[in-house]
Amino acid sequence: MDLPFEFIALQCGQANSTVNNVFWRWIDLMHAKLGFLVHWPDRETMQRTLPSVFKSKFPRLTSIVDCFEIFIDRPKNLNARAKVYSNYKKHSTVKVFICCNPLGSVTYLSKAWGGRVSDNELVRSSGFINPIYHHPGDQILADRGFTLQDDFAAACSAELIIPSFTKGKKQLSAKEVETSRKISNVRIHIERVIGLMKNRYTILKGPMSIVLIKSLSDEVDDCDLASIDKILQVCGSLTNLGEGIVYSEK
Repeated sequence: MDLPFEFIALQCGQANSTVNNVFWRWIDLMHAKLGFLVHWPDRETMQRTLPSVFKSKFPRLTSIVDCFEIFIDRPKNLNARAKVYSNYKKHSTVKVFICCNPLGSVTYLSKAWGGRVSDNELVRSSGFINPIYHHPGDQILADRGFTLQDDFAAACSAELIIPSFTKGKKQLSAKEVETSRKISNVRIHIERVIGLMKNRYTILKGPMSIVLIKSLSDEVDDCDLASIDKILQVCGSLTNLGEGIVYSEK
């Protein structure tokens, strides 16, 4: 709920340090026990569970991808401040790459990056463009900002589908308009999943304190995952435990 530790400590009659320790203990525990819920499904499950509404439009669809940003407090370090400043949001943010399947389950979450990174660079660095996840002929839906068709085709022969660009054109053709409409009608599901995560776990709306991004203990222990990465994984896992909002078979 994004409540300050000081407020919770006051309500519970406990020391601030106690509340802080309990919070991170449970985050570590849930990350260890529930992390498996955010996973890439096997090929048979993908084909068996593909909703019929998608089969007519994108019969080989396996994933819908996007990036989202979380507001954070402005760092004091000037170098860190430059890395997290988002020109799009005009605020200090961290950016996360997310993927869901056609049923709306979160299947992939990247580590959090500074808001300055581009969407394309984040996808390339996240390890998502990998034959482990994608087979030849797979269809992946994305926004028009993801110009990575060549990357997916070269690495795993998968097809990245994005809406048509209007730049340099007076008007889109009828076919391009229809194709873009089909893509938008399906791709909106990833926006709904992101909205669900942020509305259900308002800590992701921010602004998050720097301590929640990466604690001093993370730096001392040289942890592979920062604090924000564990929080994101827990929120994604709990979202998958809840009721789906994308598809309901009648």
